[in-house]
Amino acid sequence: MNAGMRGTVKLALRLCVSSALITWFLFHYDLKELLGVFGGLALSVWLLGCAMYLAAQVLSSVRWWILAESLDFEGPWRSFLSLYFIGMYFNLFLPTGLGGDVFKVHFLSRVNGERMRAAFTVLGDRLAGLIAMVLLGLGAVCAGPSLLPRKLVVALLCAAAVLAVAMVVLPFLFRSAERWRPKLAERMAPLLVLRKKPVALAKVIGLSFFLQALGMGTVALLGRGLGIGVSLNFYFAAVPLVVLLTLLPVSFNGIGIREGAFVFFFGLQGVRPEASLALALLSFSIQVTVSLIGGILYAVGAHR
Repeated sequence: MNAGMRGTVKLALRLCVSSALITWFLFHYDLKELLGVFGGLALSVWLLGCAMYLAAQVLSSVRWWILAESLDFEGPWRSFLSLYFIGMYFNLFLPTGLGGDVFKVHFLSRVNGERMRAAFTVLGDRLAGLIAMVLLGLGAVCAGPSLLPRKLVVALLCAAAVLAVAMVVLPFLFRSAERWRPKLAERMAPLLVLRKKPVALAKVIGLSFFLQALGMGTVALLGRGLGIGVSLNFYFAAVPLVVLLTLLPVSFNGIGIREGAFVFFFGLQGVRPEASLALALLSFSIQVTVSLIGGILYAVGAHR
C-alpha cells in the first residue's frame, strides 16, 4: 500500500470514529434536554466567549511573532497575525489537524528559505502553549486535590514530567550532536536560541500562561452560562486533559473524542451528560467561528 492510499485509509478511519461517536451521543442522550440546555445560554455570554477566545488567539500570534523574531524572521506583527489565523483555519478544516502548521512553515520560510528554522518557530509556539496548559492544570489540582481521581492526577503529572524531561534532555542531546553530528547540531541550534535571549523567553512564558488561562476561562464562562455548578479550579484541571485526549490521532480533528471527554470528566462532578455535551459543542462552535476569520483572510489573499 503506497503512502497516498495509507493516508486515505487513515482519514476514512478517523471520519468513521468521529461519525460513530457523534451518532452515539445523539441517539444515546435526550435531544430535547440537550436543546433546552442550548436555549438556556444567553447570546451575550456566547459572544463574550468568542471575544475571549479571539483575544487568546491574538496573543498566540504575538507569541509566535516573538519566537520568529528570535530566530531572525523579520516582519510586521500584522503579517504574523494573518498567517496565524489562516493557519488556525486550516488546522481546523484539514484532516490531520496540522495542515495549518505546514502552511505557516511554508509561508514563513519564504523570507529566507530556512524551512527548518521556520518549523522550529511553529513547534516552539505549540510546545509553549502545551507546557503552560499542563502546568496550570497541575496548579489547579494542587489547589484542589479532590477535583479529579488519583489516576487522572497521575496522568497530568506524567504529562508534565515528559515535558520537563524533554526540556532538560534537549541541551544534552545538542551537546552530543555538536561532538558527533555537527550538521545535526547546526539544525538543532535554533531550538536553544531563547536561552540566550531571556527577555524574549520571559515574554513567551508570560503570554503562554495568560492566553491559556484566557482560553480555559472561556470554557468556564460558557459552563457558568449553562448553569453548570462546578468550581473554576475544576475547569483548569479538566480542560488540559480534554485537550491532551483530542491530540490522539484517532478521530477527525478530535471530533467525538472531545465531546466524550467533556461528558466523562464533568460527569465525575455529577453534571448531566446533556449539559456536558452542550458545553463541548458550544466551546467547539466558538473555535469554529473564530477560525473562520482565517478563511476570510485567505480568501482575500492576506497570505500573499
